[in-house]
Amino acid sequence: MTGDLQGIATRYPDPKLLQNRWVAGGGGGRGAANSDRRTVTVKVTKPSGEVVEGRLVRIDDFLVTMANAEGSLTTIRRDGDKPKVEVADPMQTHRDLLAVYTDKNMHDVTAYLVTVK
Repeated sequence: MTGDLQGIATRYPDPKLLQNRWVAGGGGGRGAANSDRRTVTVKVTKPSGEVVEGRLVRIDDFLVTMANAEGSLTTIRRDGDKPKVEVADPMQTHRDLLAVYTDKNMHDVTAYLVTVK
């Protein structure tokens, strides 16, 4: 076993905690590089052509709020498909799978992971 899974049962010896980590995510990896891989970003192209990008803070049908590199927040009003909003969530595929996994699947994966020391 290599990468983030190497020694995972040593880092999370409690099976419940281990399952919560791999199912819900939230810092099971190694350092800041891991959190960067999980950052949801947004790119907004205004009707004028101006592009604003940042870390997604909140989005709904009416507003999109993002934080720039310094942490300052920008909120942009949405009206239908204007402005164009593109969300990049590196974990979306994993989130989509949570609706597919059965309790037995999660139990089986956890039962395997507790053996990876």
